[in-house]
Amino acid sequence: MKDVRTDAENRDANGADDKAASGNGRIRKGIVASWHDPRLRESGKWLILPALVGVVAGVGAIAFDLLFRWCSAMLLMRIGGYSPPAPGAEGGGAGFGPLASWRLPIATTLGGLVSGFLVYLMAPEAEGHGTDGVIQAFHVGLGKIRRRVPLVKLVASSITIGSGGSAGREGPIAQIGAGFGSFLGDAFRLTDRERRLLMLAGTAGGIGAIFRAPLGAGLFAAEVLYREPEFEYEGLLPGLVSAIVGYSIYASYAGWDPMFATPPLVFRHPLELVPYALLGLVCAIVGAIYVKTFYGVRDRFFALLPLPKAIKPAIGALLLGLAAMSFPQVLGMGYGYVQQAIDGRLAVTWMLGFVALKIVATSLTISSGGSGGVFGPSLAIGGVLGGAFGWAAHSIAPNIVHSPAAFVMVGMGAFFSGAAKVPLASVVMVMEMTGSYGLLVPTLLASVIAYLLTPLRVSLYENQVATRRDSRAHLGSFAVDVLSKLRVRDAVSNGLDARVVASDILATTFMHSLHENHAPAFAIVDSAGDLVGLLTYARIRQAILKGIRDDMTVLDLADRDVEPVSLDDDIRAALDAFLTHETELMPVSDSPGSRRLVGFLSRHDVLVAYDRELGRSRDSR
Repeated sequence: MKDVRTDAENRDANGADDKAASGNGRIRKGIVASWHDPRLRESGKWLILPALVGVVAGVGAIAFDLLFRWCSAMLLMRIGGYSPPAPGAEGGGAGFGPLASWRLPIATTLGGLVSGFLVYLMAPEAEGHGTDGVIQAFHVGLGKIRRRVPLVKLVASSITIGSGGSAGREGPIAQIGAGFGSFLGDAFRLTDRERRLLMLAGTAGGIGAIFRAPLGAGLFAAEVLYREPEFEYEGLLPGLVSAIVGYSIYASYAGWDPMFATPPLVFRHPLELVPYALLGLVCAIVGAIYVKTFYGVRDRFFALLPLPKAIKPAIGALLLGLAAMSFPQVLGMGYGYVQQAIDGRLAVTWMLGFVALKIVATSLTISSGGSGGVFGPSLAIGGVLGGAFGWAAHSIAPNIVHSPAAFVMVGMGAFFSGAAKVPLASVVMVMEMTGSYGLLVPTLLASVIAYLLTPLRVSLYENQVATRRDSRAHLGSFAVDVLSKLRVRDAVSNGLDARVVASDILATTFMHSLHENHAPAFAIVDSAGDLVGLLTYARIRQAILKGIRDDMTVLDLADRDVEPVSLDDDIRAALDAFLTHETELMPVSDSPGSRRLVGFLSRHDVLVAYDRELGRSRDSR
């Protein structure tokens, strides 16, 4: 049957089609307009680029894990005849060996030798713990990392740790992610600031992946740059995006469970805070010893050896292997012994011995120039130290310390908090790595205590700076802080000349001579030469508008409330005086409270002094 519609129906249908077409057109225009919105483009950039970095970080973490396991099978297991125990998420196996103790130095020395030559021949900046290299690149390197460094770091660290070196996985993974972030910054011609932020995003992506701790990794990348409790807050959100993506990729390969298998532990009584607070104190003391030993071995032993740098990692590895002949548990990252401490399978005296020897082993491995991170060994030292403290406290006060295993988790967070100056990130990372969120309160307490009681200058990351204003990345962003370091005497223009006017000069006489003097302001002085007023052009204009009588003096026109700035005042205080008196020129006295003039300070003088101090700060970093 033929479709029959009236003219009115056709008009309604056509009108509806036109409205639909018009609506679709508005939607398309809205989408196009939104795409051109600068804020939307900026937000999109900081979603897409960190996500790309996170993909590379996650894949890099998988590549590192595979390479590390292969190196471990070839060197430590086959040659050394030893396999350390693993944490819960990695099977929790007890390991085996050593089959023959004399084989251990062969494995460690071979790994140190190959790693040392690889690093020093191809990328010397890949030595040591990689996170410190990332920190240095942020503060003084414009966020630039050489293309070869992440690859060299990945291979060298795999060999170092795979041969039994006491080092962690976060260093190479951080440099893989950070290196790709730096590469993207160059590829998209981003600013130095944006490249730095992408580098931090890569750091967060790698660490969030390998430790399965995305939130803690994002906080770590933003917090580890500074010794004082500061954050590179602009890098926090890009870091979280990258860490989420990297974690998701790596966990799809390695599993979604937390790294350590832990019983359900909770904090339930305020009295329990006392032993946790004491653990924080212990972690601060041992953490300071750890850092001092770490850099002492480097500066007072390896730095003094008259040998090529490429050989020194092998010397450190040989000494490590010799120590391992008596105590093989110091080899590797040590996560398996943290798991055993959680499970209550270790004696207190054994754990104390492990802590002492692990500090020495880590120093021999990394301070010699070996390649690897310090986060992993720090977790092992802190966790086993917490286990020893927990079991000792349980034997003394079993009614207060109910779960010694809880002190293992708290010890990990508190120890790294003080030693690495990351009080918040360490707590969150330990919560994610153990799944023990019920211990958040005691971990926070112990971590804060360890952080506060460890001197600021004592840190595993020597390239950290105190605050944002001490970073070259923010040089020039803190003008007030730069100026507060300067004194008026550093900028004052000597000489009084025509800018000083006697107070009894008639205003009309002064006005007639004004065209011969182009000073921005005039100091009015009495017969003794002391300042009694300041005459600015704003005051002169007001006087002209009101009318100047023949009997008026320049003092009648001047601002009599003005106080001179002294040579010892900081320039920031002088700037406040400029604003208060609406002047371009401030009179300067010889001392606070004195009105005896010795010169003038102009806004131009302040700018020159600021530029000079900025240049001095730049040259010193």
